[in-house]
Amino acid sequence: MNALMDALVDAAEEIDWAVHIEDDCIEFEKYSPAGEDFIFTIVGNDEGAVAEKVREYAYDFDPDEHAEMWVESRGKRGVPDSIRTLIDDADAIKEMVFELADVLRKTAEAYQEGATR
Repeated sequence: MNALMDALVDAAEEIDWAVHIEDDCIEFEKYSPAGEDFIFTIVGNDEGAVAEKVREYAYDFDPDEHAEMWVESRGKRGVPDSIRTLIDDADAIKEMVFELADVLRKTAEAYQEGATR
């Protein structure tokens, strides 16, 4: 891993995201407020594009669709009973991913500023 990727991983971990890098994939993992072990993957480990790919994922994330995926499992295997909880949690996940994208962008910008001095 190069220094920028190390900085990006450190920044993500500071806001409680786990980062797993394997081959051409970067996996981000974090528990949602309702306890979902939320994981998403971006393909391509070009460290200069990581923040933008995470931001694209955040824009494409549909909280309604995500909550709907869990409706049939309500009350089972730790899935909350309340549809409202599922919707609120899905909204929070979207915010978590946007926060991650912002932190990664700021980290990459700070790294680039330091590299050009």
